[in-house]
Amino acid sequence: MNRKVEEYIRYYTNHISNDIMPFWDARCIDREYGGYLTCFDRMGRLTDDKKYIWFQGRQLYIYALLYNEFERKKQWLENAEHGYKFLTEKAYAGNGRWNYLLSREGTVIEGTISIFSDYHVIHGLAEYMRAIDKNDQKGMEILEEGYRVLEMNMFNPEFKEIYENTWDPELIWHDMYLTCLATVEACRPVLGAERVEPLFKECIDKITNWFANDEHKVIFEAVTREGKVDLSSAKGRFINPGHMHESAWFVMLGGNMAKEQGIIKRGFELADWANKIGEDGEHGGIISYADALGNTPTPIDWFAETNSLWNEKVWWPNAEALVCYAMAYAYSKEQKYLDMFSRQHEFCKRFFDREYGEWYERLEQDGQIKNDAKGTPWKCAFHLVRALTYVRKVLIEMEE
Repeated sequence: MNRKVEEYIRYYTNHISNDIMPFWDARCIDREYGGYLTCFDRMGRLTDDKKYIWFQGRQLYIYALLYNEFERKKQWLENAEHGYKFLTEKAYAGNGRWNYLLSREGTVIEGTISIFSDYHVIHGLAEYMRAIDKNDQKGMEILEEGYRVLEMNMFNPEFKEIYENTWDPELIWHDMYLTCLATVEACRPVLGAERVEPLFKECIDKITNWFANDEHKVIFEAVTREGKVDLSSAKGRFINPGHMHESAWFVMLGGNMAKEQGIIKRGFELADWANKIGEDGEHGGIISYADALGNTPTPIDWFAETNSLWNEKVWWPNAEALVCYAMAYAYSKEQKYLDMFSRQHEFCKRFFDREYGEWYERLEQDGQIKNDAKGTPWKCAFHLVRALTYVRKVLIEMEE
C-alpha cells in the first residue's frame, strides 16, 4: 500500500470517528419530538430548533451512509431509523412531495416550496432502504413515488418550486442537476440502473455538455434554456467552485457506476477546471465564488443570503474539493491529483475545532476563523461527513 495513502486513510477514519460524529451523535437526535436538531453554536448549544426538511433528509442520509460505507454500527442505523420515522410521519406532503420547514414539534410552517427538499429526502430514503435491504414496504412505496414525481418535475420546464433558486423563464440552474445526480446515484442500487437511467443521462448531459463550457473551462451556474452562455449578466457569469468540485466527483462516480470511461474522463477535466478557478494559490483552500470573465464577482442566491465574500473559505466547498481530488487520484492514478489533495488536506485542518469538535462554518481568506458555528439553517453534518466518507472509501478501494 502507498504509505501516503495509508496515512490519509488512517487520518480520515479517526477524523470521522473521533472528531466529527461524536459532536452530532451527542446532540442531534430529538428524542422528545422526533427527527434531528441541526443548528448549534461552536460549543454545541442549540441555536434553532426548527426542522428544515432538506436537513432532515441529509442527516438521515449521513447516518445510513456511515452504516453502509464506514461501520455497521447499531447506533447509526437506529439514528437513521429515527429520522426516517419523523420524515414519513410528519414531513411528507403526499403525492411524492416534501414540505420545506416544520416546527420542532412537526407542524408545517412552509410547504412544498423547494425541490431541494425532495432531492435530499429521496437521497436519504434511498440510502436508508439500502441499509435495511429494502425491508420496509411503506418506505419503498414512498421512495418510488417520490422518485417518479421528482423525475416528472425535472423534465418539466414550467416547474417553479425550486427554492433556494429562483425560477427564471430564460435560465436553468446547475445546482439542480448536480443535486439531482447525487440523488439518482443513491437511488441506483435500490431502484435499479434501468429505472434511474433516463434521469441519470439527463443530469450527466446537462452538467457535462450544457453547464460545462470548454471555451471558458468552467461550469457555469446558469445557462439559457437553449444551453447557451449568457455573459451579459452577473448571474450568467457566476461561477461556484464548490459546485464545480461536487459535479466533478458526481460525474466521476456516475461514470464508474455505469462503467463508462468517457464520463469518468470528463470528470477529470471538470476537476482540473475546478482546481484552477477555485484554489487560492496564495493562502490555500477553495474560494467561495468567481466571475467567468475575471471581474469582481457579484453574489447570488445562497451567497447573497449569507453575505458571503468571494474570497472567504466556506466549509462545504473545501470539503467537496477533498473528495473530488481523492476520487480523481483513485480513478486515474495521476500524481497531480494526489498533490492537489495533499494541499487541500493541509488547508482543511484549519477548519477543525480541536476543542469542541467538528468544522467551523467559515474562514477568512487567510484561514482565520470568521464564523465558528457548527450547525446553521445551511450547515449540518451532510457535506463534511459525506466528503470524508468518500475520501476514505475511494482511497481504500484503490489500494485493494
